[in-house]
Amino acid sequence: MGKKEGVELHIDHIKPKDLGGKAVLENGQTLCSRHNFLKKNLKQTETGKKMFIQMLESAKDSGESELVAFLEEVLSIYEKHKINGHIVWKK
Repeated sequence: MGKKEGVELHIDHIKPKDLGGKAVLENGQTLCSRHNFLKKNLKQTETGKKMFIQMLESAKDSGESELVAFLEEVLSIYEKHKINGHIVWKK
């Protein structure tokens, strides 16, 4: 998210300076304010959405229809609450 969505952008280190990160362009990232605060407060910017997408693909490949239904419902909750919108779930 960014200015278009009315959200402030923050520039931050990928690896914090106090953990040995350098103040160089390669160690920089741009995050929306929400994800920057998640990173600082929870030490992560994602809440597992990628993991559920990967599990869904494996379940589809294995023909696990009950698990597919469960994972699709979990992913729909991510979308309903606009959590990790930068990670695209291709339905």
